[in-house]
Amino acid sequence: MTEFKNHYVPEETIIEEKRVSEELRGYVRARISKMRDAMIRKNVDAAILLRPENIFYFSNFNPILISTTPYFVITRNDAFLLVYSLRHDHAVNEGACDKVLCYGKWGSVIPVAMDPYDALRELLGDQPKVLGVEGDYISMNVMKRMKEKLNVSSFSDIAQDAADLRLIKDPHEIRLCRISAELVDLGVGTAIEALEAGASEQECTTEGQYAVRRCWQKKYPELEVSGFSNSETAAMDTIAVWCMSNSRLNYGVDCPTRYVPQPGDVTMPMSWARIGGYNVEIERTVIVSHVNAERQRAYDAMLHARETLFGMIKPGVKFEDLYITAMKIYEDAGFGSILPGRCGHGMGLSTHEYPSVTKGNTRLLEPGMVITVEPGLMSTSLGAIRNSDTIVITEDGFDFLTRYRRDKIIIKAEQ
Repeated sequence: MTEFKNHYVPEETIIEEKRVSEELRGYVRARISKMRDAMIRKNVDAAILLRPENIFYFSNFNPILISTTPYFVITRNDAFLLVYSLRHDHAVNEGACDKVLCYGKWGSVIPVAMDPYDALRELLGDQPKVLGVEGDYISMNVMKRMKEKLNVSSFSDIAQDAADLRLIKDPHEIRLCRISAELVDLGVGTAIEALEAGASEQECTTEGQYAVRRCWQKKYPELEVSGFSNSETAAMDTIAVWCMSNSRLNYGVDCPTRYVPQPGDVTMPMSWARIGGYNVEIERTVIVSHVNAERQRAYDAMLHARETLFGMIKPGVKFEDLYITAMKIYEDAGFGSILPGRCGHGMGLSTHEYPSVTKGNTRLLEPGMVITVEPGLMSTSLGAIRNSDTIVITEDGFDFLTRYRRDKIIIKAEQ
């Protein structure tokens, strides 16, 4: 493999106060080392990661817009971030990887090559190689180009290996999840206060987002709130508070409207707030004044299921045991015909991260996992009855990340 220097621009372009801590760099090196161990087990010579979340995980660099593709490459004895030259300063200043290399022409940066595949060939050499790629993300066209340019003897799917590593959070990741939890608690709490004052779905979400944004600006301005983009759209801001009511809750996710919840309704403020790359979620079902017997019975069953799960969550418990336990409670309450497919999922770099809390997932809970607990019921007539909290598994149990009130929430909206 050809040796290239790390930087191709004058040192004055480096902004020291923007550079990440040596502690974070250590965590990133440890992640790379664990991925390399997985590659060795699978006889992979080099891995090229393209999914933006995975690139961030192994480099702490989010280019925000990926119309020019970034690549994170791990070999048996090296690792580097390859970015379009325009992204160089951002990657060097705010990333946490030890080597940043470039392709394409922009400014005074000297690229390895103009074309990214030529740069990869120069860096990886011409010898035949087993190449690790994310099978659930990479396109056939990209694989074809890699095979032509990089002398690939075979491809090996490493997507699940990356997902497994991301499942166990290190202290840096958990700290950011705690900050996200502080923000989403505030967002949902503010939205509920606005609903009680007679706000519409749109108005309550605006108030919630504004409260979250002010908190971020005041307490955590050094942390980005950008999300992970695709090749055509930039996710500059991923602070999200939204709300739906009644039958539209059965959609799962949709935009709030100008509807003002009325007595007899169920409405649900929800929030994700990505900060420093990481986000958690919270959801709260709100009863407006009163509800019919079906919704009351569903709400009581939901609270019962959640408290039962909270009593059994600890390392060594199977994911599917949580699901089976919650579904038994719903069946006993008469809701066996509308059971959900899962009652929780991972959180972190993705809003719905691996794995699902569902039947068939026999993986055991381990310390460092961050998951949601959200046994819920949905139908057109019911709407949705679901509270979601995000927790982190500890050595002897779990800790709540989201801490907003967990009892039955009833408001008397102004008319």
